Amino acid sequence: MNIKTTVGLVAAGMIGLGVVAAQPASAQTPGFVGNTASSVPGCPYISWRLANHNGQINGYAQYSDLTGISTVTGTMQSDGSFTLTLTKAIGNGPVGTVTGTRSPNGRIKATLTGEGCANNMVDIPPVRDMNNMSLLNATGSGR
Repeated sequence: MNIKTTVGLVAAGMIGLGVVAAQPASAQTPGFVGNTASSVPGCPYISWRLANHNGQINGYAQYSDLTGISTVTGTMQSDGSFTLTLTKAIGNGPVGTVTGTRSPNGRIKATLTGEGCANNMVDIPPVRDMNNMSLLNATGSGR
């Protein structure tokens, strides 16, 4: 089995586990879902799925070509500023540090500084309820 197939299967499993372990639909979990282009020519996009629980941010980031997945952890301050750390989980996932702020309209705007392709400007829209998000609603407009 090649790395893309393995990473794809693990990603599907992680998403499935998230659905099974999700809180009841009535509990809203705000988060952020989106894709950002690398500032390094020839590199794949990075897909993000982040949940914010009382200032604790957790989630994952993966390269769009499925060469790797990373865990994302960090904290958001009351003023909207945050720092996140990306750590390889499977394959050659993005590694680095994200620093930025949540804008007044809820979007996160930040800079990812890391190894290789993991360098970009992050601009991701909010999702109001991560537990009740349609896969077709990938624009991050929430409900």
